[in-house]
Amino acid sequence: MERPARTSLYDAVRYPGHAFAQTHPDRLATLAALFGLDAAPPADCAVLEIGCGDGGNLLPMAVELPRSTFVGIDSSPTAIARAQELARELDVPNVRFELVAIEDYDAPAGAFDYVIAHGVFSWVPEPVRRDLLALCAHALSLRGVAYVSYNAFPGARVPQTLRELLALKLEGVDEPVERIAAARRLLALLSGADGKATTLGAEAAHLLDSPDALLFHDALAPVNQPFFFHEFAAQAAQHGLQYLAEAHFLEMQAGMLSDDLQLELMDGADVVRQEQLLDYVKVRRFRQTLLCHAAVTLDRSLQLERIAGFAVSSPARPVADPDNPGRVTFHAPGGSRLTTEHDSVVAVLTRAGESWPAPVLVADVLGPDAPRAEVDTVCEALIRAYAANVVELHVHPPAPCTEAGERPRASPVARLQARDQARVANLRHATVPVEDDLRRLLLLLDGTRDRAALLAELPELDAERLEASLQLFARSSLLAG
Repeated sequence: MERPARTSLYDAVRYPGHAFAQTHPDRLATLAALFGLDAAPPADCAVLEIGCGDGGNLLPMAVELPRSTFVGIDSSPTAIARAQELARELDVPNVRFELVAIEDYDAPAGAFDYVIAHGVFSWVPEPVRRDLLALCAHALSLRGVAYVSYNAFPGARVPQTLRELLALKLEGVDEPVERIAAARRLLALLSGADGKATTLGAEAAHLLDSPDALLFHDALAPVNQPFFFHEFAAQAAQHGLQYLAEAHFLEMQAGMLSDDLQLELMDGADVVRQEQLLDYVKVRRFRQTLLCHAAVTLDRSLQLERIAGFAVSSPARPVADPDNPGRVTFHAPGGSRLTTEHDSVVAVLTRAGESWPAPVLVADVLGPDAPRAEVDTVCEALIRAYAANVVELHVHPPAPCTEAGERPRASPVARLQARDQARVANLRHATVPVEDDLRRLLLLLDGTRDRAALLAELPELDAERLEASLQLFARSSLLAG
């Protein structure tokens, strides 16, 4: 039931929603499984998003997971109206958007398996932060997982300094367009000439490149409070919640540190203290933390047998070492890599690369008769590859189409979004750019047109470019089966 909500700054300056892969139930359930928590299956679960905006994150999940249910709440009338309109247009019956403030939302106890609060916690007043954590604790099922993102110290110290400077300089400038323009003038002066050589100037240059919505709702927001991780963990504990993991497994790793420094810092006795020490070393400025009920017993020993039941996906490509036959290095697009000489590890990673963007089941590649030692070796390598961002692991594999069929069909969410924006949600729940000259093609991929019909409607394309564009869409996880 909707309740009156206060007017939001998000009504004054629209903040377009996007799909965030790190909030998807598959990611949350996979990380939970790694640490011994058997979370609800993503294909049949209940999800609450706090601060859902215009539904850009929740709607793609609802379309992809039709047996699951989704609820989004937000205090912005404009954003909720837009989300409801898009849900009707997509004809998605398993999602509901409600206009209600966090502190007013009356969730049924234990009703949600996953609770998402992306870009909310640091940006609301302290009483609302308490209400947000209380809502997570109240609404989460017994084996539920909550995702909460927030700005973090010590890395947020420079951005906070710049934010305080902007607030002081713009005092009395309240109209959003004027406030944004005045901020950009100051940022340009700070980052101009030799400004980029200074710490504050470099931060100003980075912020100057931000879109207006991000600048207004982040650096110019009336509330933007970073936290030390131990402070956040203590607040969560007050509500019966405990630290589970970070939404990016890579962020939990200390592999970039020297062995001596790892031994000095990573004693493993207290996970909160260990993570706080890592934040100092990494100068971390943003966290995406997963929480669960404090009563749940976790196992942080990363049992290898759990990995054997997962699926793996990766765009990494193998490069053989001419000087060491059998030695193969898998290179991921972001620069991450993994080197191995083990035949079964090579086989799994090669199959994953060949199947991209679709995942493969680890057990299917190894076969039912693989020796236990071989399975353990592969699973250990996959954990290292996951920690290095070379692969993704899945308990609920995404199902993008790897090739364009006779009548190609794009994701309905992507087609809808492509009407008025250049970045769309793909079937791996990531946001990908689509060039302006390809958006018209994407809009036509509703499964009713073959290539001849597409070429007839797009005379600027020839057959070769059409095929290349369709292959690009397939590689970008935009095509549905």
